[in-house]
Amino acid sequence: MMRARGLNTTLDQWMTLMEALGRNMADSSLTTFYHLCRCILINSEADFDKFDEVFLEYFKRVEAHKKITEGLPDALPEDFRDWLTPDPEMYDLYYSEEHMEILRRLMECIERILKRIQEEVEQSGGAGFVGACEVCVGCGACVRGFMKRDFGMGDGEDSQSQSDRFQSAISVANERRFRDFREDTVLNIRQFQVAFRKLRQYSARVDLPETELDIDQTVTKTSQNAGLLKIVYGKPRKNTLKLLVLFDSDGSMAQYSAVSNRLFQAVSKANHFKDLKFYYFHNCIYDHLYTSPMCVNGEWEETERVMHNLDGDYRVIFVGDASMANSELFEIGGNSMLERSNRLPGIEWLKRVRRRYAKTVWLNPINKSEWSRLYGGQTMQAVSNIFPMYELTVNGLEEAVKKLLVAR
Repeated sequence: MMRARGLNTTLDQWMTLMEALGRNMADSSLTTFYHLCRCILINSEADFDKFDEVFLEYFKRVEAHKKITEGLPDALPEDFRDWLTPDPEMYDLYYSEEHMEILRRLMECIERILKRIQEEVEQSGGAGFVGACEVCVGCGACVRGFMKRDFGMGDGEDSQSQSDRFQSAISVANERRFRDFREDTVLNIRQFQVAFRKLRQYSARVDLPETELDIDQTVTKTSQNAGLLKIVYGKPRKNTLKLLVLFDSDGSMAQYSAVSNRLFQAVSKANHFKDLKFYYFHNCIYDHLYTSPMCVNGEWEETERVMHNLDGDYRVIFVGDASMANSELFEIGGNSMLERSNRLPGIEWLKRVRRRYAKTVWLNPINKSEWSRLYGGQTMQAVSNIFPMYELTVNGLEEAVKKLLVAR
């Protein structure tokens, strides 16, 4: 099941888990077992969320409990009552008066809790009470909150810390806390920034004074100098990479405006590029590139002029779904909504960009599995035949960045 979900667990890891279980390191606890499995079987935090999915699917039925609305016992179970009630013949051996008083109060308290829960369930239908959680797994968090709220049975800790500490394995997995670490998730601003920092690899020494600390050489020279510190300075490194980003705006891209905006913010805040340019288009580029995402006629620059002014050393990133009517891509004047007089089909302009800029990629916010079956599948295929196309995910962006850094 794990391998089917893309978790490449090795035989060594599996045998290590078996050994740990043989040594009772799970301590007969499903929660401990959950953390033990994740610690041994998962190599990267990027896979934690996939592991949670697998764990939920396999073990959810193990901790399944009837909802509280299905009925509560009228009283304590007989075997539990017997356990709480000491054998009179053993009083003198094991129980003092203080112990007996504690047991009596405990039984009274439990009876009161059950009675109170039963009353509130009957009044409200069970919403908001013990066992009525969205996913009730018997973790006890709702019981503790009930006891603390209505019976003053708290130890002074805040309810959040109590809930975190006592959550069961299923509730922990169900929270899916590691969604943002997945490599196939849609990116947030920080993840964009981390990925784009890799474009700093393309840098060169500049003719400036040696003012930058060279850590590697400092370590080497210090080692060669019998451990006596010898600081080495070098010329600063300057990123010579130039980047052109082209955003598809409005239309079918409206639903992806949030992720496009995050990407724009991440790139615009980057200060390590030698030059950075942004332009916009609607569905496909034609005679003009727009200077704002509104794509207003007149607020543009001629595409040919932009390509003339920006030399072939620029890396180019298209951001769009490449989904459009066939006429918009293959026919002259196909995008009549914006440019009635474009003199070349959109696909010809894309080919011109490809010839001008050797290192160009296309980021698509649509899942790759849907590229061929959604509306615009034919145009997506045509565009992907011109530019390397990647999903707008952590993995996709990393692959795209690598593509921008290697030879054509």
